[in-house]
Amino acid sequence: MRRRLGSLLRRYRKQNAMTLAQAATVLGWESTRLSRVETGQYQIKASEVATLLEACGVTDQGEITGITEVAESHQRKWWAAYSDVLPKPYADSIALEEAAVSIKTYFPQLITALLQTPAYAHSAIFSSPSPAVRKNADSLVQVRQARKMVLTRSQNPARLDTVIDESALFAPSGATPDVMRDQLLGLLDLSARDNVTIRVMPLGAPAHPGLTSNMTVMGFRDPWPPVVLIDHLRGGVGPSPVVVDTLR
Repeated sequence: MRRRLGSLLRRYRKQNAMTLAQAATVLGWESTRLSRVETGQYQIKASEVATLLEACGVTDQGEITGITEVAESHQRKWWAAYSDVLPKPYADSIALEEAAVSIKTYFPQLITALLQTPAYAHSAIFSSPSPAVRKNADSLVQVRQARKMVLTRSQNPARLDTVIDESALFAPSGATPDVMRDQLLGLLDLSARDNVTIRVMPLGAPAHPGLTSNMTVMGFRDPWPPVVLIDHLRGGVGPSPVVVDTLR
């Protein structure tokens, strides 16, 4: 979140044709300190963010409040309880997911984690070649179930638009018919929600870019830019490498 905030401050500064030194002077800083804030290395206070935004010509109070809230957000989050099993990049992706207003996913072969039942999630996670992942499978299943709160929370639930490959509707290795039946019923239940759209890519569909990897696109309230995550068993590509428990 510090990196995203710093990147946004840099964008506003450049839009206002301010040099790093000029912007730093507004806060009584040296330019090296502001440079480290813009690259996410240093934390910045909400009041300092507001001062910088005003110096950069941002006058909309709602926009200023929305940005400064990120600088003020230091509360312990629910996923901190799983810090012993969650790599930091994975925890970062959960933080982004919590703040997203829209989430679009495509995962060939497996159903996306936000729609997985506990038994299906356990089967998917336990298929990982990593002994550490299999050892912590129960905790990682709990994390996946807790992540669903972004779809079911009472205030401003995220909109999920996911494409499921038709092959994912058949039981993967390790998933029993009972597990798959409950998973399909779970998809039906969640698809009844106004903020959840589930579509199926037919087996006979022609070649398309989604064949190469999993992908997630998260949208946020203005002025925050969207984030794209492309992940896999050994890591991923996004705002930073995203290490997943196995196929998010």
